Amino acid sequence: MKDNNASHFRHHVSRITYHGSWVALTVLLLGCIIACSSKDDPLRQSEALIRSGLHPEAINLLEKILAVDSRNPKARFLLGQAHEALGSHDDAVRHYRTAIDLYAAHPEDRATVRLALARIYLKQGLRGPGYNELRTIVRSTSDSAVLQQVAGLVTDGYAVTQLTSGKSDNYSPRFSADGSQLAFASYRLDNGELFIMDIDGRVRQRVTFTTDFDEAEPAFLHDSRYLIYSREPQTSRQVKILLQSSGSTPIYAGFYTTHIHSKVTQEIMPVGFGVRSLGIAPDRQRVAYESNSAGNLELYILDLRGVDLGAIDPQTIPAQQITHNEVDDGSPVFFPDGKRLAFVSARAEYPRGADAERHQIFSINVDGSDETHLNPNPYDCYSPVVSPDGTTIAFVSGRDGDIEIYLMDADGTNERRLTNGIGASMQPAFSPDSKLLAFVSDRSDTFQIYLMHLDRPLTKRVLLLHLE
Repeated sequence: MKDNNASHFRHHVSRITYHGSWVALTVLLLGCIIACSSKDDPLRQSEALIRSGLHPEAINLLEKILAVDSRNPKARFLLGQAHEALGSHDDAVRHYRTAIDLYAAHPEDRATVRLALARIYLKQGLRGPGYNELRTIVRSTSDSAVLQQVAGLVTDGYAVTQLTSGKSDNYSPRFSADGSQLAFASYRLDNGELFIMDIDGRVRQRVTFTTDFDEAEPAFLHDSRYLIYSREPQTSRQVKILLQSSGSTPIYAGFYTTHIHSKVTQEIMPVGFGVRSLGIAPDRQRVAYESNSAGNLELYILDLRGVDLGAIDPQTIPAQQITHNEVDDGSPVFFPDGKRLAFVSARAEYPRGADAERHQIFSINVDGSDETHLNPNPYDCYSPVVSPDGTTIAFVSGRDGDIEIYLMDADGTNERRLTNGIGASMQPAFSPDSKLLAFVSDRSDTFQIYLMHLDRPLTKRVLLLHLE
């Protein structure tokens, strides 16, 4: 069922209330950090204020800077960013345009400001002025990083091929260990069943055979003859794709394995255990997952090392709880070293008044230590996946009225948009060589699986064609 207004997907989030004293303490701490780290550089202090969501404070400081030096281009650019964050688009456009003029001798900085200006125009539905700015950027640069950012504003950032088609929904793609196949779920038989296809889209075989259950989130185990996956009772004749579960909503789902040839199925955690969001480790012998068995969503790891996959005894498989928080923690995935997890949590770390909750991406060691907030920003972010080469994290974000897939460096910096199509794009999955990204989109009315070729960026010529 794709029933969340125009985006056509079911979006479950939790609502958390924080007391005023906690928020005040957070702001105080942010002030200390800002003052200590950038007290000798007002521009750096302004940037820190903007990153922390303290936009009125940033505007006040930047206006003082410009009162002394009205031709400071970076101050103009930052002032535009602060006004844009507050929804003052006319003021933002004015400051961006001034910054573009002041950066006349600095083409790279000028392109950065033009990108920001184009985003505002496109956000307001002003395609003509927005495309004019983007055409100017494309014609004046050969910087692949800049061209990729332009591509993300008008189309998919890299070449994309469609793997599945038809009137039935297809979703939950996961690569095999050698990258030659994809396991996926499909509603082509009126319930969610698992299939395996080659990466050219040719379906090889059906794996599960149920009528009263929906299967999803398949992953190949270390013995590639076995898939592990989630199963839950079928509640309708339409697929439900969740961006984020809520710990306040009961989850009736369990984990199972199936031998892809004999079709022998075994139970690991029965339906009713409230488990979901299966993330497979690089060794394919451990499984990270979320569960609301403790009253809210927490992260756990299931250890299958030494387990005979042909004769599983669930009672002997240890499960380790990783997080212990009052807020929901979910969607865990492993980093390539197998020692750390990326996950999603709803925490009020971005000051926005009474509506401060944002789902953001964090990382944590598998022993529960060293928790880090990776990407502080004012947007909801979901479904992280770490590239096998450890350099980037793909994730889904709701911003500018759309649901698309973004990419950031593994340390949380350098965010850029990957998909830009009609409808929603979600469920990213990297190939083992990090050169392909499978994802799901309803750009063709039904959910279908697509393959993005991360080694085939759009050329200047193709970008200019899109900008005509």
